[in-house]
Amino acid sequence: MSRMSDAASTAAAISLQRFAAARPYLSTALTWCVLHGLVALVFFGGALRVAVERLAPGLRPLLLAGSFAQALFLGLVAFLGSLPLAFLLGHRYRFALPLLTAVGGVLLGLDALVLNSLGFHINGLVLAVALQPHALAETGLSSSEVALLAGAMVATLTLDAAAGIWFLRRGFGPRRVARAVVLIAALCTTERLVSASLVFAHGGAVQHATTTLPLQAPVRMNTLLSRVTGKMPASGLRLGVSPEAGVPAASIDPAEVRFTRRPDIVVVLVESLRDDFFTADVMPNMWRRAQSGTRFLHHHSAASSTDYSLFSMFFGLEAQRRDAVVGAGRTPLLFPALAHNGYQQSFFAASSVDWMGLKDTVFRDVTGGLRTDYTGRSHLRDEAMVRDALAAVEATPQDTPLFLFVFFAGTHFDYDYPPRSEVFSPAWNGKGGLATARVPPEHLKARAWNAAYEVDTKVEELLARIESLRGVRPLILFTGDHGEEFREHGRVGHASDVTASQLHVPMLVFDDQLPVGQVDAVTGHIDVVSTLFDLLGDTHSPAMLGDGIPMTRPDPQRYLLTTVGWEARYALIGKELKVHFGAGRPGTVITDLRDRPLADGKERLAAEAPRILRRLRGTSESTLPDSATATDMP
Repeated sequence: MSRMSDAASTAAAISLQRFAAARPYLSTALTWCVLHGLVALVFFGGALRVAVERLAPGLRPLLLAGSFAQALFLGLVAFLGSLPLAFLLGHRYRFALPLLTAVGGVLLGLDALVLNSLGFHINGLVLAVALQPHALAETGLSSSEVALLAGAMVATLTLDAAAGIWFLRRGFGPRRVARAVVLIAALCTTERLVSASLVFAHGGAVQHATTTLPLQAPVRMNTLLSRVTGKMPASGLRLGVSPEAGVPAASIDPAEVRFTRRPDIVVVLVESLRDDFFTADVMPNMWRRAQSGTRFLHHHSAASSTDYSLFSMFFGLEAQRRDAVVGAGRTPLLFPALAHNGYQQSFFAASSVDWMGLKDTVFRDVTGGLRTDYTGRSHLRDEAMVRDALAAVEATPQDTPLFLFVFFAGTHFDYDYPPRSEVFSPAWNGKGGLATARVPPEHLKARAWNAAYEVDTKVEELLARIESLRGVRPLILFTGDHGEEFREHGRVGHASDVTASQLHVPMLVFDDQLPVGQVDAVTGHIDVVSTLFDLLGDTHSPAMLGDGIPMTRPDPQRYLLTTVGWEARYALIGKELKVHFGAGRPGTVITDLRDRPLADGKERLAAEAPRILRRLRGTSESTLPDSATATDMP
């Protein structure tokens, strides 16, 4: 025991000696860390400006002043987090601390880049995606951009660390480090308490603004302040942050599903295809075909991110229930039901679904498997996929019904196409994904139109060839997985909000059981499963299949629940009213379907509140109509 005590005493003495050697650098180390914390105000300045612009003008100076204290907190965390190194390294602390703060500064810059581009901080989702195969290609970053970014990071680390080593020897700082640390901690604590009182008085948008900088723990004191003031928190109408609408995943035995019709089925999914891209100029072939089909004018993806969108499309469930359902090991009913009814199934995805985990969740049990390992530029992947799909069609016996799923990639960022589809100009050249912030939105959109024009050409080649091989038009479902923004709300891309640009997608169905024309009721991807079952003659109630209702019998009073997917941000979409709520919202925002604020939004929400609340409880106040109502195509 005495030997252990002696060893501990010796180790403690050595640590104290090393700390004494590092102590002369602590004052300048604190100053250096604080300076790095203040750099966050530069990195996150744009995001802070956007966050405070949502608030009343009188609140903005308070929030901006609070961000200064938040930046000091980042510096304090860096200093205290690295302090143990003084006990371990002694005088070498002056080399280790600048290196660590340089790494922290680079991480702050990367986090700001992610926040400005996608609307959220680096988190587990970002890291999981970044480590997946083909992840960088799917985000549109070229290898040259990655190399340039890596080089800039190395150069920044080197220069920052060298400057820090020089500063710790020649810089300045407070005479009393402990007192300075206590003062900064007190200032940061005061800022959190003031922020909590502002959240109580002005709602959740304040909390969103006060957590713009990283590592800012949200603090709420609503219960305490309610007791003290006798007032309720100014939270507005709260529809909840995690709606649980809908029924459990279907538990029907696939062998019990009986299709009285067995036409060939072709599901055509197109990456990032927003509804206003579906025009006679941009997609002439599908526009022409639509004259003999049924177009659903107000169709929305269940989520603005692909993995959640495809979950809803093939499970028939609301997207926010994805994690619970797939986490329980459930798989869709649709594919085994098709197999039990004699369908030969083929699945091809030029837009890789492997890196999103869909191969092991939504498509885990598909008969014949899923091919999604295409490589190269998007339009070349689409070309190879069409060849493989046609080969599968040719291999299917004429007396065997076919189910074919194809997922086109060309319209994904960076909107790739060959020279034959250079129809719209001037268009962005597709080079330098990081440069899109400086490219005019109309040039970005022109390139995306060209990509859609090319996909339209390939879809027509595929469908025409299938009809030739099979001798009859199949049941065709044509749609997009989600939409895309072109800086209408400050960003390029998707998976960041529940705007019409990111959710409103075209939906065309070609089948003899549907009237030709347009349907103006609200429909969604959660309706695909029940629609297919209905068209094929299965008699199970739609309520047994999931959350959707057949598009053949739409509900004109319906509210469709949509989400970003990975974030608790939602919109309930009705025919004339859209209710935005969830993370980062200043209470509940009421708009029309194009996200334009309504002057009488509060009154209209009050009138619709009973129906909306019943919708969130998963109940409906109307029965399904007998059939879809269509008007003549223009």
